[in-house]
Amino acid sequence: MVGLGTSHEGRAGCVTGRTALARALDGTALRPLEDPMNLLIQTLGFGVVTASIIAIGAIGFTVQFGLTNVLNLSYGSIMTVGAFVAYLTETAHINIWLGVVLGGVAGAVLTLLIGKTVFKYYASRGTGLFEMVMVTLALALVIEYAVDALSRDQIYSIVFPQGGTVTMGPLIFTVSQLVLVGICAVVFVLVEGMLKLTRLGKALRAMAVDPRLARSCGIPTNRIVNATWVLSGFLCGAAGVVYVINSLSVSFSTGYDFLPTVLAAAILGGVGSPGGALLASLLLGIVTELVAALGGSSYSTVAAFGVLVVVLLSKPSGVLNAASRKVELTV
Repeated sequence: MVGLGTSHEGRAGCVTGRTALARALDGTALRPLEDPMNLLIQTLGFGVVTASIIAIGAIGFTVQFGLTNVLNLSYGSIMTVGAFVAYLTETAHINIWLGVVLGGVAGAVLTLLIGKTVFKYYASRGTGLFEMVMVTLALALVIEYAVDALSRDQIYSIVFPQGGTVTMGPLIFTVSQLVLVGICAVVFVLVEGMLKLTRLGKALRAMAVDPRLARSCGIPTNRIVNATWVLSGFLCGAAGVVYVINSLSVSFSTGYDFLPTVLAAAILGGVGSPGGALLASLLLGIVTELVAALGGSSYSTVAAFGVLVVVLLSKPSGVLNAASRKVELTV
């Protein structure tokens, strides 16, 4: 594992399933397609892979914001911490899939610590929604440049075997990509099941709608908030690991590069809706893959935000509506 250069030289847009596969197979598996139908089929297939990577982070973000009402811009920096845990796991010759769990644990611990100290302190002083966004931005910069200092401003490669290839008609996937899709499916089913079938999930949904009424009904709000920090932090850290498994590199700006697409998916899907985040991630994954297929992979993140703008112009739901419905910070 060696540094590949400065992080400023390595900043790029969202790594797509197509570019990751080409990198894993030294570019030999992908050939330009003249048939538009084959191109569309490939775009849909690789879009699912990219969507799976986005969705894990977006589900965590939408759950966190839906309950706490904190637009946490430090979410990306915590993903970076999870990504570096994956790097340390790989250098210690520990199975990288165990690194997904370890990265999630690191994200959960850091998020809970921040939530119970920094966010709680400022909320107790009457900090408003916009002011709290500025707090999270400052916190993101602190974490990001602390990681930058510790990592010596380098981009590190992760040597991770992608496994064999699986051919599905015109589509070629690596085994690791299919595992990432499976991880996303498991995460969605578990989170959705928890929210709808467990007492914790029902209490969390009640607090997201009206925290004051939930308190008056005897719901242990502190425990629910702590559980939310842990759950969303775990998904945040795991998302960072999944991202670098696909991109095969990590730097202090990893989360910074990934956060815009995660935010776009969470906003587009509707805050507090894991199902909406998953569908939005699928849409953004297909769009970014289509842009990459047409030769504009560097504009994939721009394309994702273009979709967000178009949809919100026709149906302005998301952050603004959620904030107007609930103006209280729940930390």
